[in-house]
Amino acid sequence: MEYTDLDEDGQVAEVQKLLPGLLSQYGIEARSVENVNHSFNSSFKVTSTDGKDYALRINLGSGKKPNEVLAEMQWLEALAPEGEVLAPQPIRTTNDELLIQTYFEPLKSETTAVLFNWIEGEEAGEEISNDQLFELGQNMAKLQRFAKNLEFTSQASFPLVNSTLMNLEDALTMEQPKQINDRLYESILKGLKIADAAFERVAVGQVLIPIHADLHAGNLIQTKDKLAIIDFDDAGIGIPIQDLFISSYYIREDLEKEKHLKAGYASVQELPKVSDEDYEALVMGRLLLLINGVLRMTSAEILEFLPTFFERSQKRLDNYFATGNLLLLK
Repeated sequence: MEYTDLDEDGQVAEVQKLLPGLLSQYGIEARSVENVNHSFNSSFKVTSTDGKDYALRINLGSGKKPNEVLAEMQWLEALAPEGEVLAPQPIRTTNDELLIQTYFEPLKSETTAVLFNWIEGEEAGEEISNDQLFELGQNMAKLQRFAKNLEFTSQASFPLVNSTLMNLEDALTMEQPKQINDRLYESILKGLKIADAAFERVAVGQVLIPIHADLHAGNLIQTKDKLAIIDFDDAGIGIPIQDLFISSYYIREDLEKEKHLKAGYASVQELPKVSDEDYEALVMGRLLLLINGVLRMTSAEILEFLPTFFERSQKRLDNYFATGNLLLLK
């Protein structure tokens, strides 16, 4: 049976076969392992026999090259002693490497794996509070301020993500994807023209810096002391406003929430200047990026959700074209 035909439990079982070989390279013997996320990538909570907890991420879906994953890990390793933003602290292998390259037979593809100290807390989730949004805005600005002075080794480099589709493989414009009906495809092409034009206007004169590029409630852990930012897998070289409109997309069931996000950012550094019209176009462009992304995903859960996601995408695009605002309509 093909990997994409397996249900989620079957896929996780296949991925889990990699764990003994991976963990041995860190000198870790597992007492228990638990899959905590299996969608874009596959992540496990690993508890070692000496009682320490780790987060192991196997990069099944990102398509990132090893040098790009290395840049992510170097950013996080540099960030850890600075301490202003709480983020995952990388663990090196017994050979002092920040990542492992491995082959995943079910997908016939090379992939990478990375390990971090476990961050204890609760995911912010859909009920993210105004105070958490303010803190997210602060952390976003602090991350950007820190990133401006980052230096990487010659082997590490981030990809450019400074476009609507973040310079990923374009599965939308070459031909109509078989999963997308004619009406939605027409809306997607119309939206891309609007979002691309807005991005070009906003990007004029902007300095490119490393950005997280995926700051939403699912990537925030509320610890007992502060908000932690996780999952730097989408990090790349972009413009500062990208972090803002990406975060805005995920709270678009309520336009008032954004005020708290932006206020937090502005308490650390000046908000990027952009017209309301262009900002809305950029938020809409995030939806188009997600549509492009899910077309190449292999997770059983995502594949099952695709029809619902495409139906909601049509409603959201219809609302944008009618009102100029993108709302997360169910």
